[in-house]
Amino acid sequence: MFRIFSLILITVILLTSQIIYPQTKDEKISKGIDYIYHIKFDSAQMVFNEIVATNPKDPAGYFFLAMVDWWRINLNKENDSLDKIFFKKAEKVVEIADERLDNNDRDDEAMFYKGGALGYSGLVNSLRENWLKAAEQGKEALNLLQEAFEINPGNKDVIFGIGMYNYFAEYVPDKYPVVKPLMLIFPKGDKNKGLMQIKESSQDSKYTKAEAKYVLAYLNLVYEKNYTEAEIYSKMLNEEFPENPIFEKYLYNSYNGLGKWDMALTGWKKILTKIDSNTIGYTTLNLKREANYYTALCLLRLNRFNEAGEYIKVAEEITKILDKENEYAFSAFIYLISGMYNDFQGNRASAENYYEKVLQMPNFQNSHSEAEKFLKEAYK
Repeated sequence: MFRIFSLILITVILLTSQIIYPQTKDEKISKGIDYIYHIKFDSAQMVFNEIVATNPKDPAGYFFLAMVDWWRINLNKENDSLDKIFFKKAEKVVEIADERLDNNDRDDEAMFYKGGALGYSGLVNSLRENWLKAAEQGKEALNLLQEAFEINPGNKDVIFGIGMYNYFAEYVPDKYPVVKPLMLIFPKGDKNKGLMQIKESSQDSKYTKAEAKYVLAYLNLVYEKNYTEAEIYSKMLNEEFPENPIFEKYLYNSYNGLGKWDMALTGWKKILTKIDSNTIGYTTLNLKREANYYTALCLLRLNRFNEAGEYIKVAEEITKILDKENEYAFSAFIYLISGMYNDFQGNRASAENYYEKVLQMPNFQNSHSEAEKFLKEAYK
């Protein structure tokens, strides 16, 4: 009798241990977001489609479906083939959110998703230099996020969007004078406040922790030139999402900025191995050019000149395909190190030709002053 009772008890325990409790909406969203950053876009779509199917009147599932396509665009910004698909999905978010707001004009969740959809639509339009459309969408997104924040000040995801605005509203007009007249319709930005708000979201938000860390890595790398901070955030992201090429390259760019050339070289060669293996996310020509350029730069900084030639050659071949009008920064920098490499090889005439090419292009950072310096005195 005791044995029978024991067997029944064990069976019950085993069966109850197999029960899978249904995930909450927040848990499903978090799972889908993780899939996005792990570059598992099909898996992410399945999760968000399930959320839509469960509640077709909830804008959340539609918003994150649009974010899947935003990240596809983000991996290869020069390719605009996904823009229409993204915009259509973003419009669906606005439509569903508007239905919610018609029933309750103080629905801060609907405001958040509508504002997010408009904000990322504006971001894609800014990538395509559709400045007027980007400004219109940005203004409407900001109004919605501010209203959502007034209704629910504890929403750290909303603070992320407001922080993004505060940072870029101060910085972007100085970097892109063409947008200055458009900024007259916006409130004044505050770059330092924006950074603090994005940091707050990276620690305490529900959905935007990783996105906030990504933005912090980007801002510190590209605009602030604070490579120590950039390394901190990109390293956290790379450790959590090692399949993500953007997080990985940001880490190695941070090493470049800090002069950690050995670590950077090891990293860029890892990326080249993934490129050669056709790893998902690592198949774009832009990334291949970037990895070859930075590998060559690391080798030059480490005085391993003879090894740099093959990488410079590949980077130059790709830049001729991508930048036919020679108006992009990578073209200038690749021609600059091509000149430096030719100087090292004793090919002074070829080196001078590359430096002249750099001077015929727009000035990117210090590209002209460097080219002029090496025209006067050969790189050694």
